[in-house]
Amino acid sequence: METRLEIKNSAFVLTRLDHPERLDEMGALRIAAWKDEQGISKEFFSRTAWLDGDDLIAHHWIITHEDEIVAAARMTFHKEYSSVPHSDLYDEALLAKYGGGPFASLNRLVVAPGFRGNGFSTILDEARIQYAGEHGIRMIIAQPVASRIKPLEDLGFVYLGKIRSLYQMPDRQIYFMIKRLP
Repeated sequence: METRLEIKNSAFVLTRLDHPERLDEMGALRIAAWKDEQGISKEFFSRTAWLDGDDLIAHHWIITHEDEIVAAARMTFHKEYSSVPHSDLYDEALLAKYGGGPFASLNRLVVAPGFRGNGFSTILDEARIQYAGEHGIRMIIAQPVASRIKPLEDLGFVYLGKIRSLYQMPDRQIYFMIKRLP
């Protein structure tokens, strides 16, 4: 599924990939976009790509400009909270008042440095939220960095607290948010 976007007089295309067909490019973009960020593991980000097993089961979205991926994001679906990526970093009991699954997890959102400030994060968030709702998801989990908290709150996510840092970003605080779908 493709959606054409016109932003600042430039043409972009939002695409939901049916299969993980451009994984290597997405993995390389993750490294390129985050390798110079503060609080990351220089050793981990010396790789050529950041990919993991969840990429093979995830739903992926990309934004392209002249067929080059300039932004990407993934979402995974889970029947149980325990299978959500990094579920061990947040106490599931604290979710009880929000109800149960099935769950979706928003992760690996990345925008190439030269294309930041165009609203691509929000476009990717909205596309993933809509897709989750269309597929019977009841709760969406997000584990953002600080700069993403306000944009996610604007989309109806509730801030629940901090979680332990990821080994890929040992000196970067990660937070926990949730959105209940109707």
